[in-house]
Amino acid sequence: MLIGQWQDAPDFVYDLHVTVGVLGAAIIVWRIANRLGRGFAPGNPAHAAWERMLARAVQWLFLIALSTSLLTGLLKAFMGGGSQYFLWGSELPRLGRLGDLSATVDAVHSIGSMILFTALILHVAGALKHSVLQRDGTLMRILKPSRPGK
Repeated sequence: MLIGQWQDAPDFVYDLHVTVGVLGAAIIVWRIANRLGRGFAPGNPAHAAWERMLARAVQWLFLIALSTSLLTGLLKAFMGGGSQYFLWGSELPRLGRLGDLSATVDAVHSIGSMILFTALILHVAGALKHSVLQRDGTLMRILKPSRPGK
């Protein structure tokens, strides 16, 4: 999202974006599979129903946007136009071409990134609300889960 708006971004910044995305793909895939396999922690019954619903929606937004951004980012890196380089100068292998789908993949990647950024802002805002304003132990519940699924 942001890197696409930076018209004069140095090559190193774009290469860093690609490098982190490609190298981080395995970790991100493991994290998504782990979360889907273990499930989400149950909502805190002390919170209002709208808070529990919003928290769950933000969790799903993260997973969907992260999955979408990862998939389309890898498609762009390995099948997009132009050369993609790791920081140390190795060019990524080309596995084919996106052709007519290139614009669609770019748009989906951009939208997924915007949704991911929005989910991050909502997540941080919710964490701050519970830890600073309400001081209700939600942050510790996240950091030190006591039951499987958290």
